[in-house]
Amino acid sequence: MTGTGLVRLALLLWVLDMVSSVAVVISSHECRQLYADLAKLQQADNRLRVEWGQYLLEQSSWASLGRIEQLAEEKLGMYVPEIDKIIMVKP
Repeated sequence: MTGTGLVRLALLLWVLDMVSSVAVVISSHECRQLYADLAKLQQADNRLRVEWGQYLLEQSSWASLGRIEQLAEEKLGMYVPEIDKIIMVKP
């Protein structure tokens, strides 16, 4: 190879090295951004799971038998009949 051929080869290798370096920087930056997004999504997931658990607990308390019985007595005037007042109806 001649002197100019070696210079061109060195220049080409230098350019390829710079392109590779920029690609590594871009890739690292994108990786950091994706990791930050993942962390935010995991926090949101945890928050929503806690909220879902609270809603399930609230739902179970609203639908509890004691609460329904209390509302039936207070608001509708209903009560559990005595045994002698129960009439069995056969189909």
